[in-house]
Amino acid sequence: MIPKRTLPPAVNYCGLSGGKDSARVMLWLIHESGLPRESMRFTFCDTGNEHQFTYDHVVLLSRYVVEHGCAPVVTLHPERDFYELAKWKKRFPSRKARFCTQFLKVIPSREDVQKLIWAGHEVIVHSGVRSGESPDRAKLVEREFSDMFGCEVNRPILRETLADVIAAHAKYGLPLNPLYGYGCTRVGCFPCINSKKSEIKLISIHFPERIDMLEAQEGKFGGETNDISTFFARKTVPLRFRSKTVQTRKGPMKVATIRDVVRWSHTGKRAREKQPYLLADFDDDATLVCPSGSGMCE
Repeated sequence: MIPKRTLPPAVNYCGLSGGKDSARVMLWLIHESGLPRESMRFTFCDTGNEHQFTYDHVVLLSRYVVEHGCAPVVTLHPERDFYELAKWKKRFPSRKARFCTQFLKVIPSREDVQKLIWAGHEVIVHSGVRSGESPDRAKLVEREFSDMFGCEVNRPILRETLADVIAAHAKYGLPLNPLYGYGCTRVGCFPCINSKKSEIKLISIHFPERIDMLEAQEGKFGGETNDISTFFARKTVPLRFRSKTVQTRKGPMKVATIRDVVRWSHTGKRAREKQPYLLADFDDDATLVCPSGSGMCE
């Protein structure tokens, strides 16, 4: 008799960013899905542009999943981190050239998923995308085949609200990333190239060392690299705030350094500081989500 072939076990895959939505999916998998906990694989893509609070929070998440019968969170490293990637590309990413998510999160995660599939595992990727975050995400379905990953993608919290996500954290005793307590609406990168004006002001007040770090990184561009590459695109701020002049094929151009962006963030009605900064102040419709649509930074 020919022995029956035993197939490798299925893998329920969840990428964690250190943010609230991916953590909510983790909670759903562990406490609500009914899926075997030993089938769950949690990963974290280290972009090299995270705040220490986020790294510490991922350690906390790893302890949490282990305490609930899962394997520890696995850290994935891209070929180049955020700043190495910017130097390689000779520019920082922007909303029109948003290669950061692709290189730093999508590719490492896809390669990890593909290795599991090649090893014979049936993989289901569980995503933290929510429909209330943007009109494009509102058009998504809860489950479908993903050409990007080569397997099924499930979106278990697609119809949940921000309040639902926060309530789930409280219900299952999981703290939020401390950055939310400072008023941050995103924690996937710190800062993100999609950060709002109010977030830049917040960072400059509470985490001025991050501004110093960005200024040092901007200073590394020049010579053989593209001198126009400041962290934020030049049109982020009005012309009167742009202090740096660079030469282009079309002539001189004014661009904004990180210090220019900080100066701008402290002006105007939208820059007024809220006291206190609370997660309750956030509004889904006002939150700027990553245009990549992958949900891998939330």
